[in-house]
Amino acid sequence: MSLDEQLRWEARWARPAAAAAFLAGLLTLFSLTAFLPKDRKGIEATPDFLLSIHEDTGAYVASTITSAVAALLLVGVFLYLFRAIIARAGGVPRWFVYMVIGAPIAYAVSRVAYAIEAIDIADDFASGEPIRGKAGGDRAADLSDVNPVVVALQVAGTVGVAFLFVMLPLRARRVGLLSPFIGVLGAIAGVLVVLPFAGISPAIQAFWLGAVGALFLGRWPGGRGPAWESGEPEPWPTAAQRREELQPPPEPELEPGGEAEPQQEPEPVPERPPSRKRRKRKR
Repeated sequence: MSLDEQLRWEARWARPAAAAAFLAGLLTLFSLTAFLPKDRKGIEATPDFLLSIHEDTGAYVASTITSAVAALLLVGVFLYLFRAIIARAGGVPRWFVYMVIGAPIAYAVSRVAYAIEAIDIADDFASGEPIRGKAGGDRAADLSDVNPVVVALQVAGTVGVAFLFVMLPLRARRVGLLSPFIGVLGAIAGVLVVLPFAGISPAIQAFWLGAVGALFLGRWPGGRGPAWESGEPEPWPTAAQRREELQPPPEPELEPGGEAEPQQEPEPVPERPPSRKRRKRKR
């Protein structure tokens, strides 16, 4: 693909990629708030989680489905960014496209498969005894044996998506497609996929997706980097360079009286008088 063809492709798919980023961010936040396990005093974490699923299965299913759809939308976001990096020699191997497509799909499928098993386990736990205390925690742990295939798929999808969040933004930052702030924030979001921290992880991921979507459309404060326009690897402009571009041209200097010093016009060149020889001929 030539440079002009690549730039036309990026211009054509910028809106769909931005829409995928915005929607993925919104669904990520919705999945966080749709299902919030209740805090039952005297009940350990795993039994509490299972009882919450049993009592509010609809919310748990909604949270799982929206999370899975958000993961599928990441394919469009990461694929668009991946092709832009490849076109600018960002150092990402071309076979990496299989991970770009496969990791979010594996993550989405594993979330749904795990939810199906978790609902069955929650029903079994809620219908028996004991529930409270250490005995209830041991019983919940015994029931929470998920299919090893689902566990393996979940691990592969989670690690793969986290790797995409880390690697692609850092490579895009290197060739000038992302600002240093967005590049580092994407890496932080990737780490939080593997090491989730309460409700902060989805919030950071959603913010990063929104920022990337705005940048795809050229709506990010300060605009897009020059690498998007040239198709070549160019460093992202620094804050000082941005300020220099926004500064107006210098105004003319003022005289002591407060008025601008008028520009002196060049003096007219005097015409040469006709020579005597020409005057004699005229006679």
